[in-house]
Amino acid sequence: MRKLITNDETNCTGCNRCMRACPAPGANISYEEDGAVKVRIDNQRCVVCGSCIAACKHGCRDYEDDTERFIQDLRDGVEISVFSAPAVRTQKENDPDYGGRVLTWLKNIGVKKVYDVSMGADICTWGYIRYIQKHKTKAMITQPCPAIVNYILIHKPELMRFLSPVQSPMLCTAIYMKKYCGVHDKIAAISPCIAKAHEFETAGYVHYNVTMKRLFEYIDNHNITLPTQSSSFDHPESELGRLFPMPGGLKENVEFYLGKVLRIDQSEGPAVVYEDLDEYARQKESDLPTVFDVLNCREGCNIGTGCVHRNRNRFEAAATMAKQKKIVVDADGEEQTKRVYAEYDKTLHLDDFIRRYTPIHTGLAIVNETQIEKAFLLLGKDDEEKRHVDCSACGCDTCYDMARQIARGINIPKNCVYKSRLDISKSHDMLLDIQHDSVKDIKLLLNDMTEIKGHSDDIVELIVNITAAIDQYTKMSRDIDFISSNINIIAVNASIEAARAGLHGKSFAIIADEVRSLAGKSQKTVAQTSEISDHAVKSVTSINEKITTISDEIARAYDEITRVYNNIKQIANE
Repeated sequence: MRKLITNDETNCTGCNRCMRACPAPGANISYEEDGAVKVRIDNQRCVVCGSCIAACKHGCRDYEDDTERFIQDLRDGVEISVFSAPAVRTQKENDPDYGGRVLTWLKNIGVKKVYDVSMGADICTWGYIRYIQKHKTKAMITQPCPAIVNYILIHKPELMRFLSPVQSPMLCTAIYMKKYCGVHDKIAAISPCIAKAHEFETAGYVHYNVTMKRLFEYIDNHNITLPTQSSSFDHPESELGRLFPMPGGLKENVEFYLGKVLRIDQSEGPAVVYEDLDEYARQKESDLPTVFDVLNCREGCNIGTGCVHRNRNRFEAAATMAKQKKIVVDADGEEQTKRVYAEYDKTLHLDDFIRRYTPIHTGLAIVNETQIEKAFLLLGKDDEEKRHVDCSACGCDTCYDMARQIARGINIPKNCVYKSRLDISKSHDMLLDIQHDSVKDIKLLLNDMTEIKGHSDDIVELIVNITAAIDQYTKMSRDIDFISSNINIIAVNASIEAARAGLHGKSFAIIADEVRSLAGKSQKTVAQTSEISDHAVKSVTSINEKITTISDEIARAYDEITRVYNNIKQIANE
């Protein structure tokens, strides 16, 4: 089927509003991209109910129709006639003639004929009544709403046998134009519904689905000035068919003609109608109504998915229905309707307005309980209490539905709030364990640093002692040098005196020389010792500076580790 709903995934936040609103299983697929949860559309499973467009708050969802192509083809000279839903006249609340002036503008730019879908609704109601009378139908689901038909063909094919074979009012109008009015132009629908494009694609009579919202936007965006004259339709006014697009409209039409001889139940709005269809499928056929009148939009087609204003309430819609009904009744409506139906009996062939249905197979995986059990375990849900949280945050009604979607590959465990909380709790517990281990490790490190700091302080003290000893040794060397110098002077003096004594001082001179030699050696040794001492002092001084630097660094590291230890300990305690 043609892709109608668009999705800008760049804006998607993974809020799951679209998934919660969507009635079609598997039409929205959750996935992970760069760590973020996002949702994309499977257009083969989408029923085009429009719920996701209304639900999305981030501008991700929108739709496509044929407005641009329709206008361009008109300007290019393509011969086109249109039919318009009656809602075209009610879209501008402050300008009741706006829809009529739009029709005038369309004629001015090339539209040949304009028909009212209300006439097709009259034909459709005639077809329902005659089909039920002819075939003694006991249970039937109405099909004017293509989103409903899509849902049954794609997701509930077992209900296909109950679908009314009578075409929708729009298709009845198109068939009437083609087969009974001799219209050979291409046909465009001025439509309140996005999903009508699928119905037209299947039937083949209608070439353009031009939604009112897009058509009016085109007029506004292109600054088009509409004519002042309002156009009417190119055929006589319809009967009660103008009520058809409202909630209970078909019921009003049938009962107006037959009275309350048939049981006609109705259901409208995506929040309930699809659940009602699911329930319909589970009922005994004897408990089903003769006609189940169902619409996707809560207030009917007049506030459809492709309309401008979708905020009208049920009371406004009911008031409109009552006003339209009064117009028909006041105009001798019952007798006129009977005359119209009698004319249809003469001129129309019911078979021309009958359609056939073919189920649409989308390949949605069928999963068993074993696969669902595995999905539950992936979610961390290993008991019944955990499997019935049913918060719907993931976009599913129940945890079981979520597990089934995961098993089918159309949702992901990360999309489960319970699992996310469980993962956060596990991560938190893991962090606490790491913190406790870190406290222990830092405490050990702190003890080691205390020991190292003690040893460092001891080394500094020893270096100080060595420095003091070297200083003392240097002082002693200077004293020895001083003594050696004096002894050398004495020895020199002794040698002089020995020389004066002549032969008698010769022995004394020898001793004086030995003393002077010893004094010289002492001075030389002191000189060498002094040099070594200076080198040692420089080395010790350098070592002392480095040890002092290391000691300061150790002290700073000790203070920092102590601070970190206290902080982690406080966090762990909290």
